[in-house]
Amino acid sequence: MTETEKMVREINGFFKQIGEEELPLPEEKSELELLRNIKAEYTRRLLRKIPKYKSLPPDLIPDMFLDALRNRERKLASGAGK
Repeated sequence: MTETEKMVREINGFFKQIGEEELPLPEEKSELELLRNIKAEYTRRLLRKIPKYKSLPPDLIPDMFLDALRNRERKLASGAGK
């Protein structure tokens, strides 16, 4: 199991506790592709729940899970996360 899959499972555990539909964990071609798809879906849901965040640049949205996804994406994109 990759670090990204572990992160998605943690997010889904939280979602389950609050009654939110879990994020899908499809099989992607690469971990980076999976991460970017999950980050996009998570961001979409977050903006739906907290519309005020739409006025912020994406990198400034204050959310713990989104921050972890962004950090993982930076590591994978730089090649350091493998």
